[in-house]
Parts: sequence; C-alpha cells; structure tokens
Amino acid sequence: MTTTVLGRELKALPETERAKVIGAALREMSPDNLKAIERELRRLAHPEVPEAVWVGFEEAEDGNSVEIKDEHFARPPR
Repeated sequence: MTTTVLGRELKALPETERAKVIGAALREMSPDNLKAIERELRRLAHPEVPEAVWVGFEEAEDGNSVEIKDEHFARPPR
C-alpha cells in the first residue's frame, strides 16, 4: 500500500476510527520519533516563530545549554 492510498483511506474513515488508527500507530513509535513528531507539530501550530527560536528551545530541552557568566560580558569570545 502506498502512502497516497493509505492517506486516502485514512481520510475516508470516520473521525473516531481515524483517531484509533493514529493512536495505535503512535503507540508503536520510538520515543525519538515521537519527539520529532511533537516538535514538527509545534512548528506547524506556530508558523510565526522563527526556526532559530525552535532550535534554541530544542537544545535546551535536550540539555544542550551553555552557562553564561558575568565575566563573559566583560571579555566576549572572538
């Protein structure tokens, strides 16, 4: 079955049945894939937010941050 056929059949289902199919598919996904989908949905829900902002949020969520100290402002890196 192609994605085109699958998409067409999914759209043809009543909403409650569609929700069951999508829910079952989501339960089968890995945590990393679920995180990627959630992040993409955030972008789609808020297209006005620049990509750089999303990257910053996601780096913070993943624990990739840099501590900024007062001395960094006295002598900024080059």
